[in-house]
Amino acid sequence: MNEKKGVFVRNKGIFVSVFANYKFDDIYKEIAISLILIFLVNCSENTNETDIEPSWKLVEELDYANKIILNSYVTTDSMYYYLSTHRGFWEYEQGDLEPDLRYNYGNTITQTLEYKPVISDSISAYLSEDKTEIRLGLNRSQYDVLPEIISVWDIDSTFSDNARFEMSYFRDPVGAFNNNNQFLTVALGGMESTMNFCIINYCYNDTTYSGIEIKSTKIINYLDSWCPSHDIKSFGNRFFIVTCNYNYIVLPDGEYYEMSNLPSALEIFSYNDTLFTFTTNFWLYYSNDLGDNWEKYAHMSAWVSFFEVSGRLCFHRHYDIHEVDFANEVVRELDNWGLEGNEITSINEFNGRVYISTLSGLFYRDIDEFFTYKDAEEKSSIELEKIK
Repeated sequence: MNEKKGVFVRNKGIFVSVFANYKFDDIYKEIAISLILIFLVNCSENTNETDIEPSWKLVEELDYANKIILNSYVTTDSMYYYLSTHRGFWEYEQGDLEPDLRYNYGNTITQTLEYKPVISDSISAYLSEDKTEIRLGLNRSQYDVLPEIISVWDIDSTFSDNARFEMSYFRDPVGAFNNNNQFLTVALGGMESTMNFCIINYCYNDTTYSGIEIKSTKIINYLDSWCPSHDIKSFGNRFFIVTCNYNYIVLPDGEYYEMSNLPSALEIFSYNDTLFTFTTNFWLYYSNDLGDNWEKYAHMSAWVSFFEVSGRLCFHRHYDIHEVDFANEVVRELDNWGLEGNEITSINEFNGRVYISTLSGLFYRDIDEFFTYKDAEEKSSIELEKIK
């Protein structure tokens, strides 16, 4: 009588038997056993990988209502890192590993999720849910203070009932602060679809309920058709506005003029003391004279948003992050394990870490690990072509 012989392999509670009385040669038996062993080892490795923490870690201190982070900002002296969420305003102080809640907006003054609030060293601005009010609030105060509220009708009482502050797309900023105690935003005046620059002049005043006093406002009609802004920034005391059709420089006195040699743009930013714009046809332009003249520089193959870490230019798209090497015309994709599926809203370097705010939480990793690249086969298809 034939005796049934077997080989048993144990892995994670799984038993496999390969019996010797099967009708094939010994070499095929060994191959079959080897394949089963490889399968079991891989299963074990995959199980162990789930126990490893991802590269990007989630800050657990933010509660569920504050995980929708619309913008963040590091002060010029690197002493504070601010977060503006859908429900409140949070702060890291230099040396802190956990954020503190500075103030809670509450249900009555919830800001819109549609546009990005603006944060500066001392003061922030965000937009009401119905987009009819700009709220200016101090970042730090000795007391709990309410924001200063400015409606579109405070700026111009002739605006129609359906007037509102209006930007182009989801995640566009609601305005900008310059270094002259001015805030610039854009408003749609009413049925005529007339777009307007709105300049708000303010000062700090401890005797007001908000700590802020509005000195004056000014409306400048700049187009006769609907053309809201993609991006508003300030460099020095100049404001820069890029729109779906035109791009402007606005001076503190309200005078403005169109930027020459520049198609409609999506974003304007500064890098290495040079201004750059990223246009709607994915070209990068640069200016060395504060925006008066622009030259074409390089082409990207996708719509991206730029930021800087350790003096190196990078960009993000959805939840992917990349480094740009202009000298070698190379885009290198950076490790984003842990960020997948989380739409990025801002990226900042603070306190030895890089923080990434998203619409579903705040993530971080040590700065000396930030420039960790993905394997070559995982690189994205985003390409860079520099003007020769």
